[in-house]
Amino acid sequence: MELGENNSPRFLSEILKRAVYQNELMTKAMLGMQYQEKIEVQKLDYSGNPLKTDRLEFLVRPGEGFLLSADPRSGTLAMRKLSTQEIQKAQAANMVSDYLSLKNLLPRFALSYEGMGNWHGLSSYVIRFEPKPNQPYQSKIEKLINSIQGKLWISNEDYSVLYVEGRLPKPVDMAWFIAVVDKLDVHYHARKEKGICGHLPSFFDLEYRLKYLLGQTHVRQVISMKDFQLPLPIGGD
Repeated sequence: MELGENNSPRFLSEILKRAVYQNELMTKAMLGMQYQEKIEVQKLDYSGNPLKTDRLEFLVRPGEGFLLSADPRSGTLAMRKLSTQEIQKAQAANMVSDYLSLKNLLPRFALSYEGMGNWHGLSSYVIRFEPKPNQPYQSKIEKLINSIQGKLWISNEDYSVLYVEGRLPKPVDMAWFIAVVDKLDVHYHARKEKGICGHLPSFFDLEYRLKYLLGQTHVRQVISMKDFQLPLPIGGD
């Protein structure tokens, strides 16, 4: 199926449709894999200098997931590892959102095609996303996500998402004027090497600064993934 002419609505629509399909395939495939995951959380000063760093490394086994969740007190973001059953319960309760899922994220934004790009030698479509005016939201986290602008690089070979960068163009009030997120930078990198289900995640980098009446919270969280493996069959070596 042809994509259509560059810059036409059909051209952009087909790129996004194929990217969503590829993303869904990869997400399902990851639930059947095991991989090493490392989480590094840095508490930062106002200028972004590290004050304290905590690290955690563990093995994610088949059937476990990797979700973006909200801190109900501050409206900020954190990563959680959950079992498949826990994921289903949390999604049903609208408590978490899969950070790998394009299906639910793309409709939130105004999207435009910027042209062809190159990411580590890989040819890609560059798509810009901007906040939609008056986009509805049901939580502080949705309000924050709706306010991000940025770009994503999509492989023109298999439509894997290779790279995403996003930021807040302006501060977002989280609790009237008592708490304001004035900084949110998001970066996602896929692995350069293509696997059996596309370009798997390499790392996710999130930095936010929440300012409130008596102080601030400034945190950077980096989640990296490596050594993806399909589980051995029963009786395998």
